Amino acid sequence: MSMRSSSRRSFVKLLAAAPLLSQIAARDLYAQAASAVGRDLRQNVYSRLGVKTVINCRGTWTYLSGSLEFPEVRQAQVEAAQHFVNMLDLQRAVGRRLAELTGAESRIITSGAALAASGHNRPETRSNYGRRP
Repeated sequence: MSMRSSSRRSFVKLLAAAPLLSQIAARDLYAQAASAVGRDLRQNVYSRLGVKTVINCRGTWTYLSGSLEFPEVRQAQVEAAQHFVNMLDLQRAVGRRLAELTGAESRIITSGAALAASGHNRPETRSNYGRRP
């Protein structure tokens, strides 16, 4: 019984230590891979701030910065950053365009999923949303 308990305990300890051990083993792997393709990690805005970049193998997760942008999105941001607009007008216009593209009967633009998930985007609860006094 003691032998079986000991091996089970050792396995659980090893399992608990696996993330730390893998981090130690792979510590320089990213730096080596980056230098192999000619990237200097010191030229990265995150590394200059002391934040370590990661290889995202999970998908679109907010805690992993969401997602990388398509070049078209980056270009639109660069173009949009050259002008000032009324944000409520922009939200309405983009909402109309998204409704056209998706065939949705209703639309609302949020900075995240919180408003959409809260239920405040239903027509009966947003009667004054985005209206100017």
